Amino acid sequence: MDDISCENLNKTTLDEINITPKEYENILNIQASILQKIALNHDYDDTLQHLCLLTEQLLPNAVASIMTFNKKTNLMNVLAAPSIPPSAIKALSNLRPGPKAGSCGNAIFHEKPQYILNTFTDDKWIDLKNIAYDFNLCSCWSMPIKNEENVVIGTFALSSFEHRLPTLFHKRLLETAAFIVNIVLKNKKVEEKIQYMLYYDALTGLHNKRYLDEILDTHEENTLLLLDINNFSYVNNTYGYEIGNKLLKAVAEIFQYNLHCKNICRLESDKFAIVLQENKNLKDEISKFKHFIYSYEIIIDGITLNTSFTYGAALGKENLFINAVIALKEAKRNGKSSLHIFNSDEEYFAYDKRKSFIEANNLLHYALQHDEIVPYFQGIRNNKTGKIVKFEALARIKHNKNVISPYSFIEPARLSGLLPEITKVMIDKSFRVMSKNDYTFSINLTEDDLIRHYIQKYLQEKSKEYNINPSRVILEILEGVSATGKKNHIKQLSALKDDGYAIAIDDFGTEYSNFERVLDLEIDYLKIDAKYIKDIDTNEKSYEITKAIVFFAKNAKIPCIAEFVHNKEVQKIMEKLEIEFSQGYYFSQPNEIPISL
Repeated sequence: MDDISCENLNKTTLDEINITPKEYENILNIQASILQKIALNHDYDDTLQHLCLLTEQLLPNAVASIMTFNKKTNLMNVLAAPSIPPSAIKALSNLRPGPKAGSCGNAIFHEKPQYILNTFTDDKWIDLKNIAYDFNLCSCWSMPIKNEENVVIGTFALSSFEHRLPTLFHKRLLETAAFIVNIVLKNKKVEEKIQYMLYYDALTGLHNKRYLDEILDTHEENTLLLLDINNFSYVNNTYGYEIGNKLLKAVAEIFQYNLHCKNICRLESDKFAIVLQENKNLKDEISKFKHFIYSYEIIIDGITLNTSFTYGAALGKENLFINAVIALKEAKRNGKSSLHIFNSDEEYFAYDKRKSFIEANNLLHYALQHDEIVPYFQGIRNNKTGKIVKFEALARIKHNKNVISPYSFIEPARLSGLLPEITKVMIDKSFRVMSKNDYTFSINLTEDDLIRHYIQKYLQEKSKEYNINPSRVILEILEGVSATGKKNHIKQLSALKDDGYAIAIDDFGTEYSNFERVLDLEIDYLKIDAKYIKDIDTNEKSYEITKAIVFFAKNAKIPCIAEFVHNKEVQKIMEKLEIEFSQGYYFSQPNEIPISL
């Protein structure tokens, strides 16, 4: 028996199903209901929302939406979608019609209906596939809305949570809904409303970001001031969003009518923007704002609220909004109610740092995806025998024949939450290399590894896979991890010791120097911070600190490892202080293969 294709069955049979009298009646009822609202001058937004809801009742597990098309900007936006989440509406904002822009984008682009059975696989949904997956929009049918000149001005769509194609009834329903929407949009008041919505904030009545963009796009000399209400979330969380919205309206009125600001816009949530006149002195204006707002009490529903702002400003012709955003962030770092004015010279270094971070972050992601992270092994010398007896596995990135040190990528890895991914690679590859010899070797663990609670199980799996006895492995943790003494961290480290792994405190002396915690954890090694070792032959302070650490360690019977031993003079002092192990370029440079002298 031949396989039956569900898609082919839909295509060949659904159109042939006649519309029943009951279905005709349902369509006529919708038409009558909406026309009655128009005749009675009901609110046009409510009318369109009501049309969507009525249509949804005739297709279970589906949502209706109306999008408008602006021919000048060549962009589409949602006009009505009562059952669609705000996040989905936001994702559809400024949709540009095209062959990959979903059902509605294609309906505008091709100026004809689009009936998509499977949005997950159809090429017409390539640009909106994330929206389809995120909101489970399995199929989508879109009908273009045309005006009297037969020009497409929008779309009416039904999006289903099931894979399906429309019957003849559904197509007629879409046609009727699109026709009704056109009738509504013909009204001049609705056209004015649409224009208003394009350039004004619905809550406060202020101009919006679109209006601000048009002012700044003139590339004329301007001063842009961004304001952020301090602690606005406290108002929302304490009194509710209704009070929060009323506060935003009150703030808008203060700037309009009390402070006489002309070009003021509300951006998102609690952020406002003001384009100041050329002859206004910025600092004087801010001083005036602060003085007035400091003494002004806003009373909402019997609740007295005092407000304050943090300010970021930029002057010039180009990139004003971006520069003002950077200035606002800097102002927040300086403290609430601060003002920071963007200065290209001052911001250069911050920009360069951000750019370096992005480049390092991109490199790190590429390295993880293309298996470019490798362990390099540096020998640790036993100062009694004069032989290298241990190795530390150090992370490197081998990219385009270059070997990149952790200095370039560890901090971006921490900020991006990728340190555990590096640790996993280092454990796997180090264990693989060390399975071919019997050296003791150390692996670095981070606080992020302990927070994820995966490390014990992963070490057990890799020890078994590569037949590595845990007694050969030293786990190095930063001093701060042990010193803070978080219960879950201590519990994990104790469990790892019970499994047979040794524990070393790395960079000891650089942070908290919590000697009590070291004893509680029964640490196996102390690695003295390199900053004391590298100049110990010329810096008396470094010598005394190192001497004190060694004294403590010997009394606690914990062997020490000195890092950054880079010359003969430093090594002589290590031997004088009877430090058990030395690590550094004087004895061993990091190498892909552990080399013992």
